[in-house]
Amino acid sequence: MVYKHGRFGKFLACSGYPDCKNVRAISTGVGCPEEGCDGELVQKVSKRGKVFYSCNRYPKCTFALWDKPVAKPCPLCNSPFLVEKSNKKGRRLVCPDKECRYSEELPEEE
Repeated sequence: MVYKHGRFGKFLACSGYPDCKNVRAISTGVGCPEEGCDGELVQKVSKRGKVFYSCNRYPKCTFALWDKPVAKPCPLCNSPFLVEKSNKKGRRLVCPDKECRYSEELPEEE
């Protein structure tokens, strides 16, 4: 399996692609937080070309989010993962639980 670039961005495919049609989603390493689901959150691209993250067990599990999940538990509420948000001020890791309000700054990328 190698990373290829297509019209919707980067994807993981067989080294003999397009003759070999074996294609896989790019994993985030974060388990699905839905109760009773043993899936994993993977990177996908919407019809309009925007990146989002959803469970690889779709259509059994319909969990999805726009922000990139990071495999780091929240120190305040023990949420199994944090999400990476970015704006003009920089990048931050934020707890997905709205009531928790945990946030930490990430160093700038060079």
